[in-house]
Amino acid sequence: MKIINFIPLPYSNSGNFWSRDMGLLTLAMRSIGIDSYLAAIYDRDVKDDLPLIIQSRNLYTSPEWWIRQKPDAIILNTWSAPRHDDIRRAALATGCPVIEKLDTDGVKSPRVYPWHSLRRTWVNYDLRHPISSGIPEKAEALARFFITYLFPSLLDKKMVRCMERVSVYAAETPLASARVRRFLEMYQASPMPRVVTIPHPVNTSSMGFASEDRKLDQIIAVGRWDDAVKGWPLLKRIVKRFLERNPSWRFLVAGPGAEEDCQSLQQQFEGRFQMLGKIGHDQLNGHLRASKIYLLTSHSETFNIAGAEALCCGCSVVGPGQIPSTSYFAGHGSGTVSNLRSLPHMLDALNSEVSLWEDGMRDPSLISRRWIEELGAQSVARRYLKVIESMADKPTTGYFK
Repeated sequence: MKIINFIPLPYSNSGNFWSRDMGLLTLAMRSIGIDSYLAAIYDRDVKDDLPLIIQSRNLYTSPEWWIRQKPDAIILNTWSAPRHDDIRRAALATGCPVIEKLDTDGVKSPRVYPWHSLRRTWVNYDLRHPISSGIPEKAEALARFFITYLFPSLLDKKMVRCMERVSVYAAETPLASARVRRFLEMYQASPMPRVVTIPHPVNTSSMGFASEDRKLDQIIAVGRWDDAVKGWPLLKRIVKRFLERNPSWRFLVAGPGAEEDCQSLQQQFEGRFQMLGKIGHDQLNGHLRASKIYLLTSHSETFNIAGAEALCCGCSVVGPGQIPSTSYFAGHGSGTVSNLRSLPHMLDALNSEVSLWEDGMRDPSLISRRWIEELGAQSVARRYLKVIESMADKPTTGYFK
């Protein structure tokens, strides 16, 4: 069986294409005997010994090119975006099963979750303009939200018409899948695509929790802290309040972007707070295996791979309920959902999770085994294969609409 996994991004060997997402899925499929290839946009710095197809974007818009590849199935990581509809149409011309991977929290429209969508738009403004607080930029962010909400024909309806072409979509969490279905029903998609839940794959080769490993009274948070979406200001406040009230616990923060803003925490909680900065994956896995709780403070996430890796290392997860992966990650005795993304509610959830660990209600070995089975790259690859097999006798829908 030949499967092409396509992502419309410029490829480079330095871009972590093989450690996550479609590249990791490709390698996992090959490890279980599938002739799988990652397809991406030609850029630079390409090695010849990889299962890789790189072409210009224009070539991927050619139905003839896709037909010549003779795939048995195609997985498109094109996010249901109308801007990639030319590629979507071309891939569907093969007549083979096509699954579109959404990489989404399910909020495909402001109408699905207005307050969250508005908040996300505002945070994206902060990300683009981290220093400026100018009124024009803020007005632009608000205008974008309200125009999209009030005039669904500008994007929403166009997106649904594109989504009608593909028979199966994959969203990363059950809540995201439910939101996508509601979005399609809202605009009466016909034919109605099937939406399945398939998580991002995780490279679990160096993960797990062995009997000789020991969990410390330690919490870890991971992120690019110069990215406004990740919520460094809230995390900083949580760290201070939590460590003041829990003198036996430690806090680790991994990832770049906040090294210069944590000196007061390091001075106040010497030995109990550590800013790790940007570290290698193997080193991070060691910290995850030693920690009991992974804390997620983001405004929004489509999945949160770092949280998934933490689960595979035997951590439990605490995060806000607006992020769909929080309820998913906490769903097997492996975490606590905060009702609101605010300091008091996040502290309540974190302190609750601490109590569960102290009362013996969390088993790191069980958490690790459960989530490696769920999120390991080979397991995710097999879930895609199962869906592809269910599509094999059904034609792809809507190509000539």
